[in-house]
Amino acid sequence: MTVIENRHISDRDFLKLREETDDKVELIDNVVYMTPAPTPLHQRICFKVAKFLDGYVTNKKCQMLQGINVRLYDEHKTKIGDVIPDISVFCQYKDLNLTFIDDIPTIIVEIVSSSTAYADNIKKADLYKRTGVKEYWIIDPISKVITVWNFNTDEQMIYREIAYSYLFEGLSIELENLFT
Repeated sequence: MTVIENRHISDRDFLKLREETDDKVELIDNVVYMTPAPTPLHQRICFKVAKFLDGYVTNKKCQMLQGINVRLYDEHKTKIGDVIPDISVFCQYKDLNLTFIDDIPTIIVEIVSSSTAYADNIKKADLYKRTGVKEYWIIDPISKVITVWNFNTDEQMIYREIAYSYLFEGLSIELENLFT
């Protein structure tokens, strides 16, 4: 992961940077993060989780989206993040025909790699908590664990067999099925 720190960047320049590279480009607190394309294992896990979540949240009148642009704001309505989570679940979404979704995801899922572990576990966890995301799942294919944060209560659980949602009763996923 390449980090370009302390560079204030306009929205236009940020979008131009995204267009000029095949890397995933995100902005967190005025720091630009660039990540190479995901591995096949990453994409396979992402597909399995997305398929599972989509089937579950549809009955809850929520929308599961993969790899979309999410713009996040602090309590003063100042933009502090332009990110592309692996999976986002929106339960109060308005318009999905935009370049950037400005609504706050209810759940965000990130699948970490060695190059994204710091950003996903530290920087993004802090960003998501500050901006009102309620639940954050961090899937680690190397350790074969899922960490689930409940930002409403600041609780964190690390699951090795079955991961459970804090927000949705009955939402659980068997880890064995993800990593095969």
